[in-house]
Amino acid sequence: MNSNNFQNISQLASRFVNNTNQHIFLTGKAGTGKTTFLREIIQVTHKNVVIAAPTGIAAINAGGVTLHSLFQLPFGAFIPENNINAENITFQLNTPKSLLASIQMNKYKRALLQEMELLIIDEVSMLRADLLDAIDSILKSIRRKNNKPFGGVQVLFIGDLFQLPPIVKDNEWNVLRNYYKGMYFFNASALQNNQPVYLEFEEIFRQSDPEFINILNHFRENCLDESDIKILNKHYKPDFKPSSNENYIYLTTHNYKADKINSEKLQELKDKSYTYDASVIGDFSEYSYPVEYTLELKKGAQVMFIKNDYSGEHLYFNGKIGIVSELDKDNIEVSFTDGSPSTRVEPYVWENKRFTLNRETNIIEEKVIGTFTHFPIKLAWAITVHKSQGLTFERAIIDISSAFAPGQAYVALSRLTSLSGLILTAALPKSDLEQDALVFNFTKQKTDKLKLEDSVAKFSISYIEEVVSQAFNFLQIINRVKYGLLGYNKNEIRSVKQKHSSWAVEVLKSCENEKQIANKFVSEAKQILTNKTEKSILHLRERVIAARKYFEPKLQDISKSITTKINELKKEKGVKKYVNELKDLNASFLKQFSKINKAEALINSYLTNSDLSIKKIKESTFYKENIELKQKKKVAKLKSKKEKKEPQVNTKDISFKLYNDGLTVAEIAKERGLKNQTIENHLAYFIEQGKLEIIDFVEQEKIDRVFEIADELETINLGPIKEIVLDDMTWGEIRLIMAHYKRIKAPEIAKKKEE
Repeated sequence: MNSNNFQNISQLASRFVNNTNQHIFLTGKAGTGKTTFLREIIQVTHKNVVIAAPTGIAAINAGGVTLHSLFQLPFGAFIPENNINAENITFQLNTPKSLLASIQMNKYKRALLQEMELLIIDEVSMLRADLLDAIDSILKSIRRKNNKPFGGVQVLFIGDLFQLPPIVKDNEWNVLRNYYKGMYFFNASALQNNQPVYLEFEEIFRQSDPEFINILNHFRENCLDESDIKILNKHYKPDFKPSSNENYIYLTTHNYKADKINSEKLQELKDKSYTYDASVIGDFSEYSYPVEYTLELKKGAQVMFIKNDYSGEHLYFNGKIGIVSELDKDNIEVSFTDGSPSTRVEPYVWENKRFTLNRETNIIEEKVIGTFTHFPIKLAWAITVHKSQGLTFERAIIDISSAFAPGQAYVALSRLTSLSGLILTAALPKSDLEQDALVFNFTKQKTDKLKLEDSVAKFSISYIEEVVSQAFNFLQIINRVKYGLLGYNKNEIRSVKQKHSSWAVEVLKSCENEKQIANKFVSEAKQILTNKTEKSILHLRERVIAARKYFEPKLQDISKSITTKINELKKEKGVKKYVNELKDLNASFLKQFSKINKAEALINSYLTNSDLSIKKIKESTFYKENIELKQKKKVAKLKSKKEKKEPQVNTKDISFKLYNDGLTVAEIAKERGLKNQTIENHLAYFIEQGKLEIIDFVEQEKIDRVFEIADELETINLGPIKEIVLDDMTWGEIRLIMAHYKRIKAPEIAKKKEE
């Protein structure tokens, strides 16, 4: 992406993220670079960042977690007041009071949210206003900052509001309408007096056809006219039948339609069928699987890549369609009709991440808690519009025979690179294609670039004042020492800790002395920034450097005293809890040193008109001496642990053996450190092979019911069946039954293929 517009907006967005505490809404048409920016900013920002999204699949794609899991949100609706203005409520409804009463977070999750500086929410078009207000309530409570939206956390919202909207049921809206003008994220109460900075990537990289780009723009601007409709309806061809080498993909609104088309097309192929199972290790929810657990393919199957080629050779990209040209039990080769060379498909590893706070460095780190490894392809004769977000197609048949949600028509059309690849199964009616007026009005808030550049400077000074105040605020350290002193209240004979109470009192006195001096400096810093001129910033830098030179040795002396005490205690017994308490206290000093150095670096970035990146932080002497060494030791330890770990082989066979040894599914999962659903997937393979009996796992009544549904729908895919049985059966039960179904129906399926 070499566009000047992309670079300019990207740099401006980066400065807003790194040099201010202002909320940001980063948007852009499909294919303008929003995902590219997301990947770049998490690599360069100096802030403690957490990435989240409204849905599981969106979270996996963004490299983050779901908002519900991050904030432990209950399901249901939320109103921003404790008094409910409604009667006869038939759904779960949360208020700030009931929400906070139900939250049960451990101290580690609380610490993470307290240290989080930047929250990135991807696919924000699907984020409901009430969910955002619930997040606001939780952050204010946990961070003890009720006067600041989101408890002082900066929020970067990324998404395109003209795409898929938030989902709200009619009975929910009948209540929520008393509190909200609409359900889009910008309708949240938390943002009404604190609107995010509106930044937009405008240059489109997916399409180059001016006529098509104009039509897509007209969709977004609510000015689609008869000539646009006429141009689009030229592509209405209800009886169109593509040849097998044209690589058209069918875009439809419902899962069952896409599954049925893919299943029928696969069955039409005469070659041998191969199945490939995913490898799931650790914690990876079935609802977040990026592709089906079991992939069934044949030579000649039309497939789509769902990831870019990470080899660096650009052999394929996310959304590229090809044909399976060769395959066996271990290998898949896909060829293309665009002249590009065929490629061997390599397995891809999707990671389910959790964010944790490193108590030593006070840095939020990503921790992989589960992986899903599979070939990054799926059958691609058809796909739903919802699952097509983020993909690019050269040719598509678009089905709008069912009612489109607002934005679905735009999402479907904007997947295409040009009009020449468009086929419509039904003519487009203009009346059903208008965008939501709330979204259209919100987009008018976009500020021109010159005003944004002026405002980033203004917001930067406010952020400098905030960071300097925090850097020289020793209240948290004082409180930690005072809290520790509460434990020095036992008889010396009964408590080792009590022997050191006089030492702790001296530590507190030293901290309080420095706190008084620091408070005076904070007042001085605020006075210096009264004028908010470059001269005042230069003056502030001089004073911050002087303050750093004064406070660092003072705080280091106290820190050394704590370290010495920890080393002394190693010789005694029964002091583990006390030692951990002192380690946490010492970590507070490292955190304070870090804040002071960051304040100085932030001022330097302002004076050089650049944004403060993690690279600049890591180049500082402080970082190298205090943090880098600890991180290197940790990495070395993890590598050593990884090298000792034996590779996993024949994973299905291991589960099969343990089951035959008499272990239950739950016992096997516990034994192997895997999830129950993974073990069920392993055993399903042996049920299909006829080596295990289905009746040992599921009641006959459920087996009969699933067989009946599968026959009626003429499908072996789990999704359509699960939609009908809803919560009566688990995914695992359905998967086991369908493995049995495939074995029983194998002769019948083979006969249909011959016909």
